[in-house]
Amino acid sequence: MEIKIKSEDGGENEFKTVSVTQERDNQDPLRAIGPSPPFHDFCKVLNLIAAKKKTKACSLPANRRKCLLNLFDDWRKKYGNDLYPCIRLLLPAEDRERPTYFLKEFRLARLYCIALGLDRKTSSTAKRLLNWRSDATDTNQVDKESTAGDFAKLLFREISSRSLVNKTIFSIDDINKHLDSLAAADTEAKRLEIIKIWLNEVAPADHLWLIKIVLQDIGLGLKENFVLKCFHHNAIELYNVCTDLKIICHTLYSPDVPLEDRAVTLKSFNVFKPMLAKRSAKDLPDIVKLMTSGRHKEFLIEEKMDGERIQIHKSGEQYQYWSRNGKNYTDLYGANPATGRLTPYIHSAFKPSVDEVILDGEMLAWDPVKEKIMAFGTVKSLTSSNNREQPRALFKVFDILYLRGKGKPQGTSFINKCLFDRRAVMESGRVFVEIKTRLEFCYSVRGTDTNDIKKSLEKVLEERGEGLIIKRLGSTYQLNGRSDDWYKVKPEYMDELGETFEVLAVGGYWGRGKRGGTFGSFLVAMIDNENSDPSQGIFRYRTLCGVGTGLNLNETKQIMTKLEGKYTEWDKKRTERNPDWLDLGPGSGMTPDVWWHWKDSFLLTIKGAEIIPSSAYGCRCSIRFPRSIRFDIERDIQECMSYEELLGIAGKPHDKEALSNNLSGHVRKRKRNESSQPTSSLRPLKRSDSHKMFFGVEFWVLQGLEGTAESKSELEVMLNHNGGKIIHTIPRPAPDREHFCVTRRTDFWDAEKAIRHGLNLVHPQWVYDSVKAGYRIGLSSAKYVVNMAQAQDGNTIPEHTSVTVKEERDSEDHDDSADKQSNATCDGEDPQSEAEDPQSEEEDPESEEEDPQSEVEDLQSMSGDRRSEASATENGGRDDDVREDLSHLAQKKVERSVSEPEKPSDCKDVPSLIDKPSGIGSRAQVKEGIFYPLVFYLDNQPIIPQKSNVAIDQTVSDDPDGTKSNQLFDRVSQLIENHGGRIVSDVNDADTTHIILDPNDTSRYIDLIRMDKDRQKRRRLVLADWVFESVESESCLYEADYLP
Repeated sequence: MEIKIKSEDGGENEFKTVSVTQERDNQDPLRAIGPSPPFHDFCKVLNLIAAKKKTKACSLPANRRKCLLNLFDDWRKKYGNDLYPCIRLLLPAEDRERPTYFLKEFRLARLYCIALGLDRKTSSTAKRLLNWRSDATDTNQVDKESTAGDFAKLLFREISSRSLVNKTIFSIDDINKHLDSLAAADTEAKRLEIIKIWLNEVAPADHLWLIKIVLQDIGLGLKENFVLKCFHHNAIELYNVCTDLKIICHTLYSPDVPLEDRAVTLKSFNVFKPMLAKRSAKDLPDIVKLMTSGRHKEFLIEEKMDGERIQIHKSGEQYQYWSRNGKNYTDLYGANPATGRLTPYIHSAFKPSVDEVILDGEMLAWDPVKEKIMAFGTVKSLTSSNNREQPRALFKVFDILYLRGKGKPQGTSFINKCLFDRRAVMESGRVFVEIKTRLEFCYSVRGTDTNDIKKSLEKVLEERGEGLIIKRLGSTYQLNGRSDDWYKVKPEYMDELGETFEVLAVGGYWGRGKRGGTFGSFLVAMIDNENSDPSQGIFRYRTLCGVGTGLNLNETKQIMTKLEGKYTEWDKKRTERNPDWLDLGPGSGMTPDVWWHWKDSFLLTIKGAEIIPSSAYGCRCSIRFPRSIRFDIERDIQECMSYEELLGIAGKPHDKEALSNNLSGHVRKRKRNESSQPTSSLRPLKRSDSHKMFFGVEFWVLQGLEGTAESKSELEVMLNHNGGKIIHTIPRPAPDREHFCVTRRTDFWDAEKAIRHGLNLVHPQWVYDSVKAGYRIGLSSAKYVVNMAQAQDGNTIPEHTSVTVKEERDSEDHDDSADKQSNATCDGEDPQSEAEDPQSEEEDPESEEEDPQSEVEDLQSMSGDRRSEASATENGGRDDDVREDLSHLAQKKVERSVSEPEKPSDCKDVPSLIDKPSGIGSRAQVKEGIFYPLVFYLDNQPIIPQKSNVAIDQTVSDDPDGTKSNQLFDRVSQLIENHGGRIVSDVNDADTTHIILDPNDTSRYIDLIRMDKDRQKRRRLVLADWVFESVESESCLYEADYLP
């Protein structure tokens, strides 16, 4: 667009024509006054900081600050006030505008091997790049110490010996364009094209920093707080409410530009870093005293959830989802009510009067069949399917930070309001209503003393939760910070909770960064006395867990000195070269980078929160949150704890006396029982149990009376209090024992399995009515019977029969592997559950007497005189899950038979959840077994067929000759077909239900996931261990526990 303005010199041409764009650009303070600066000059500054830091001349922040201030001042004078192109290179991990590269060290090493023409099998350079953590093939120890664990330095050294480029020709704008193209590249060929340009045009010294930018770790102590303080004295204040570097750089473009108060206000779609809780280093009585200071004499106790911290921004019908580190998950959960895995189901929960809101909470994965929260990390693999039995995203809200009503010009930020007020607004019901299993309030109770914390922590321990968050009701919300107002309490933080283990370090994992060239963590093991024979010099060990915290750098160097020349690289291809005295667990287990002989090893004293089942280790269990508390190179390795001692500890209940002592601040030290005899893993029967109505009866509870986890837990507690024993898997038949499966439905996997094994299926209502009546009601009524597999006097069970039970000393009546899937109990869902319909929870607009708009106005102006009530519910008396999960570890069976039990002749046929395959392969399919009618694809092909639309470069495959783990997949194939499964050779086969991956090569995992985007049914991607363990336990285990 052009306009005429009056000429300043007058004359004949009184008016002249100018461009509006040109006039605006001349007035823009961010306009460029020169060409983009050379990337080489930017790298010079980084080299200067690195050189001075190495000589300790720039170790102080003041010296680094001087280097950055000179860079920024010089930039503004020569090139203009827009420093965003520079800041985004200094802080690559904070750049919100550029997508993720999906490139880490190993993948970059493979690309550079191709670009440099290196053979990965024969080239020593290629081996150094691929084994960058250890640089194990390097004979020069000095160079090794300087490059091991630092991929960028190692690559710089290799490029320097080959490159002829003396000076980089690219500007900073050019480099930013290259990085944008690399982030957008969706094929290996496009990535290789960019890398080849860098090799031909970028000097090796500059290439070093380019790789560090791609890996999003510049180092040198240049974190966001430090860099932004150098950029502008108010930049951190703005960064706390908006983490977008572009907005910060363009708002505070000059040190002389002040930060306006309105710019620091929290707004929707302005991403921020949330408030975090401090780790509890104080005694709990001191924390209680701190929490009750001020006008609020109560504090809030919340469960610490094992999910992902997410903030939801809503503006009209637009949504955004951001993680605690500022990662955008909007594409995953939905930008509007028509897309995503969560937004379509929660949009109707918000009141029509609410236009903008910001909620803080935790994103979890909910399994509607098992009626429980799934393991951490599974939420990102969920699908947006409408299948009622598919796992789904569940958002638990624990704070509200911003609210604006419809038609209001400005909203209200609640970050300066106290927690008491924020909770009152959030729970008022005038912002949103709960939709069960989709959008819920975080479980919380009010507390006044340590006894309240004790009750909540005991409940968390019983349910194997992660811990608690203690919050002061008078606290404000501190963005991007921690304060004494929020404390997290975990069992492992307390000295008298958890267990201590003396273990042997048998392997190591290479560290990175400061720990480059040394071990960052260790694989530890316990001696297996039963399979060892000291008289013959035979010793066997079982791996337990990996531990990487607790040892400082000096202690790690001492260990490296002791092990120098004694460790061997773990051979993932020729397993016969690895130690035969070490049991890694089913399948491949967790393999270390290097191993050493047990005679050369040393003892570590580790502590953990609890013992949990795990198929990844030789002990068939692991330690949750392990940390090293002591190590001693000189101690006799015979003091190592035995596997049999572990079984005894696994069977002990949680030490409530220790919990009570710790909470009260009076701790009594106790010595660990040194006895090597395993204790009973079962709860001893009380004398009064024999008089209870369910004495001698085992119950496998699949569902409660309602479609919630709470109703299932309530039913288990009720059965336990009335003499029943809770089990978590199919029991072995026993003539002196009764077994019942409690469920409302039969159309899911575990119910089908219970029917196949001949269990009586009863409705939860039978338990409630029996307890209410005070005796066992007969099962003659059809409303109590779901499926009666064993006829007893006309399909009835005598009222209040007493059955004698043998004392279960060593769990000999249980199958050695049957309890392995105790944590995979499959619960169903009520088809009539209102939680499935987002509309069902919404209130009738006609029933609202108040003006919706006035409600939001009231909430925005609240000062906090209203209290929200919460009641604590206690759930006690349940058998300890860990004892149930690990009871099979106490059994010692020399021979094991893996076969499918016969199906009872009177067992009803129940339709499978998975559609049966239409065709049969070349081999006749066994039409029964644990894998019928599942269809499997074995990922042992070097190239995925082209029709999958997934580009995988054959040149970067670990298996160019097309043969990969043949021995492993031959065993897997045989087991699948022998147990009713069908194997297909086409990855695109429409009937495929499972894809089996090699534990040692999961390189195509991401590509296989992408293939399922357009499929109606999501296929399960699991490691080969899942097949072995499922066959061993005679049932299909929970796939989420076997993800790559």
